[in-house]
Amino acid sequence: MLRVLVLCPVLAATGCGIADFDVDQPVPAQTIQGSGLPAPLAAIFPLPLDLDISSKIKARDTGPIDGVTLSSLTLDITSSGGDWSFVASIDVFVSSSRSGSTLPRAKIASVASPGAVRTLSFHVEGVNLKPYIDEGSQVDSAGMGTQPTQDVTFGGKGVFTVHPL
Repeated sequence: MLRVLVLCPVLAATGCGIADFDVDQPVPAQTIQGSGLPAPLAAIFPLPLDLDISSKIKARDTGPIDGVTLSSLTLDITSSGGDWSFVASIDVFVSSSRSGSTLPRAKIASVASPGAVRTLSFHVEGVNLKPYIDEGSQVDSAGMGTQPTQDVTFGGKGVFTVHPL
């Protein structure tokens, strides 16, 4: 019994409850066009993360939800050759798609100077996404880097942790 009493404050302090669960969302395959001449990357690629996870939450019959957070975001190069060294930085943002919303655009993940790796692992910010999901959300990104010398095809996955009340 003592173990349970000691464990409960630890769980409460970390924000992870026993009923928390993860929902995986794929990042669909995309290609960044390469160029024989390195040039500034005019517009970093979009990250179409689907934050409409309501149906997956309802399937669990969890009752009311206290929050939803992005727990991980990774992008994997699927084309032969190539790596993420052309990326200087990427910031990923969420905003409400509701007209007149008072929710601010919020940074939910970022990565800087990943180097010559084939898997890009983002630092996540721990933003509660529930208000954005409730209003209808959209995810976009902004970044800096140079255009890769060859086409780079990638896919990935976002993992969202759902925190029931």
